[in-house]
Amino acid sequence: MSDPVPLDRRRDRIVALVKSCGFMAVEELARRFNVSVQTIRTDLRDLHEQGRIFRRHGLAGPAPDPDNSAYEKREVWNRSGKRALATKIADIIPEGCTIAIGTGTTAELAAQSLASHRNLTVLTNNIHVVLTLQNAPNVTLRLAGGTIRTRDLDIIGADSADFFGSYRADFGIVSVGGMSETGDLMDFNMDEVRARRALVACCDHAILLVDEKKVGRKALCRDGHASDFKTVMLNTAPGDTLQQKLVQGRSHIIVTS
Repeated sequence: MSDPVPLDRRRDRIVALVKSCGFMAVEELARRFNVSVQTIRTDLRDLHEQGRIFRRHGLAGPAPDPDNSAYEKREVWNRSGKRALATKIADIIPEGCTIAIGTGTTAELAAQSLASHRNLTVLTNNIHVVLTLQNAPNVTLRLAGGTIRTRDLDIIGADSADFFGSYRADFGIVSVGGMSETGDLMDFNMDEVRARRALVACCDHAILLVDEKKVGRKALCRDGHASDFKTVMLNTAPGDTLQQKLVQGRSHIIVTS
């Protein structure tokens, strides 16, 4: 076996490794760096306190970004998991209804799954959704006005809150920046939170889409809980605590894998 890597260099390499590979087990890191599990746990504790990595349940992962990643990067991040969620949406949403669709790449994929639905009225603050559904049969598209966030091609904050507040929808579809393992919802800024709140408030049946990469992912603003939604769709089974809270809140749970 090779000699252990010096402490500072080892910690730098741990940070680089989890940024590249995602969440890794403590035991795997100990094996890679030829040190004890306790040594790695000490490394991870200190790196977590420095904000360089994120720890949860024997795993180490990349630290949360102060802002969300660029849209192009998020498009390919766990695309198969997001696609599984989006495909299921087509089974839930009937033709001929009014649906509000929020921001983000998961919402865009959900819109793609509805492209063959007829006679939809779609309310959205997401320009990607408009471009996706522009050729859907007999679709009516209503887009929030206001200042466009050019990085993501969406409209958030007060402009979107006023928009959604002017309508009533049968269904609403949203995703979030992150979700704790117990179901607390997080986004990267309060403008995103305001947009989500307004969308949920305007619809009769709110649907939350959460792919597994969002579970345990931290973001700056915490607001709301998964149990606030009538339907919660995940592509991994919820933990016991989250499942209990969803059942207590009478949320319908759909697991796509």
